[in-house]
Amino acid sequence: MMEYFASTRKELDKEIRDALESFKAAFDGVSRDLGEDTAARLAEFAGRGKMLRGVLVRLGYELAKGDTPIGSDATALRRAGAAMELFQSGLLAHDDIMDRDRIRRGYPTMHVAYETALVDGGFDDPPHYGEALGICAGDLAFFAAFRLLSELPIASETAVQVSTIAARELCIVGVAQMQDVLNGAARPESTNPFRNAPLEPGEDDILRLYRYKTGRYTFSMPLALGCVIAGGSDAERLAFEEAGEMLGVVFQLKDDELGLFADEEELGKPVGADIREDKKTLFRHRLLAQADGETEKKLRSMFGNRASGAAETAFVREQIESMGVRKKLGMMMKTMAQEALGILEPMLKKAPAISATAFRELVRYSLERRS
Repeated sequence: MMEYFASTRKELDKEIRDALESFKAAFDGVSRDLGEDTAARLAEFAGRGKMLRGVLVRLGYELAKGDTPIGSDATALRRAGAAMELFQSGLLAHDDIMDRDRIRRGYPTMHVAYETALVDGGFDDPPHYGEALGICAGDLAFFAAFRLLSELPIASETAVQVSTIAARELCIVGVAQMQDVLNGAARPESTNPFRNAPLEPGEDDILRLYRYKTGRYTFSMPLALGCVIAGGSDAERLAFEEAGEMLGVVFQLKDDELGLFADEEELGKPVGADIREDKKTLFRHRLLAQADGETEKKLRSMFGNRASGAAETAFVREQIESMGVRKKLGMMMKTMAQEALGILEPMLKKAPAISATAFRELVRYSLERRS
């Protein structure tokens, strides 16, 4: 998988840089201060990522087509993959502001980099205006991504379907992100201002959020786009979407686990942030459901407490391990990964060997990754 992903990632990185370079003149014509600078920042920011979504566009094509792309199809896949990574960059730029994260992939987040530039220039209120510029950069990434999708060298009917799927899934992930923000803001004494229902999500609510915030956006959408560009059937596209949801839940559960147990240097950002932000993860849900007495009281005092640090994170980890929460969720991840493989088995059998191997290794990576 690593060879497959590394070679495709290199192509995507070049496509993103070339695209932003071509857009730069228009950006610079609007603002000589920010046009060229923002294009360069976005290219660098996107280039630091794994580019999983962009690679999955090509992989979805090869699994559906049973062949590798050539000619205009290869160009379309590079552009669609680059668009996926620009969408991701925009979402991350906004997400880091919402989560108060200052480090991403071992570097300052987009808004913190702007904040630093404003401090160096002696501007007023750098934290606020740094966030404002970060939001604008995220928006620009979205618009640049849709411009790339508008330039795919494929049949117009197929191009419309690609853009429709992307727009639909981004709307879904937007609502899911709002729910995630609301979940994090809720406190024990809060009342639901939107409907007459509890604010504390149950397991089904959490899994639904995982499917729509991570699963469909990270796996279902790029795989489905690749399938559509390949001329795959509706049944094949739906199979990709179903398997993608399962892999996305696995991916999100692994993210939650790494947010508690990973090595900070390897992860590229601080561990324990989900505790301080009171993220309503499945780890938290099951932990609090099993805890009782003083242990439950102590745990609840840590979640949502922005003063929680290494000692609190260590205590939460210890309880997750001792209560078997990590082991049971690990088993759940393995089961869902196998179900995803089963759904796509017919396409894996007809795909090029390198593509089928890459997908199987991606599933294993999703279970075993360390960052």
